[in-house]
Amino acid sequence: MENIVSIKNGNKTYDNKFLALSDINLDIKKGEFVAIIGSSGAGKSTLLRSINAMNPLSSGAIIFNGKDISKISGGNLRKVRREMGMIFQHYNLIERLSVVQNVLHGRLGYMSNLKGFFELYSEEDKIKALNILKRLGLEDHCYKKASELSGGQKQRVGISRALAQNPKLILADEPIASLDPKSSEIVMETLKNICVEDNLTCIVNLHQVEFAKQYATRIIGMNKGKIVFDDVPQNLTEEKIGEIYGQNI
Repeated sequence: MENIVSIKNGNKTYDNKFLALSDINLDIKKGEFVAIIGSSGAGKSTLLRSINAMNPLSSGAIIFNGKDISKISGGNLRKVRREMGMIFQHYNLIERLSVVQNVLHGRLGYMSNLKGFFELYSEEDKIKALNILKRLGLEDHCYKKASELSGGQKQRVGISRALAQNPKLILADEPIASLDPKSSEIVMETLKNICVEDNLTCIVNLHQVEFAKQYATRIIGMNKGKIVFDDVPQNLTEEKIGEIYGQNI
């Protein structure tokens, strides 16, 4: 199966001293649902954000969909980013805007700056946004302000916004960390089903090992900026979990 993301000898250093990522070599195949686990500060978010250049690598290369995107910037970076749907822990919605307006923001990467500034969306984009919300069970909330929704509903709006981009890859950074167990289950179920139905690749950072084992096709464990586990969920033993979350590796 073809790789959608490859990281070659990836390193990320902050202030020329703190090594957040250390010699990362990783291939993600199309259609995989990958969970990254590890303690806070293990490098999970840095790894995810390096892929879409929110946090560029200090050294090494990232290949996305066959192209080296390590050094791109400006308009080319914008084109790459629109193919990566990003889902955030704290939703990153504009609370005063309606649900459908928030979803339509997923189309901004396809619009000129002028049209984007005035939010001059096409009818096609509006219909697409409404259909996505219907698909995710949010049709009754389309015209509510985002501030009126529960946490689980907000995160499904976040997923909808990512889908509006027509992404090839979804990057989800701790998408259920702020949610209760029931809402977490609904969000993970939604994310997994969408990815299976649309044959999308997903890389998701999780604190909850049980959710990683339940939903992922592959689990990557990180400790102190290094990958210390990369295998199917069935092989994530208690001993391996100890290595991932232990202080010494």
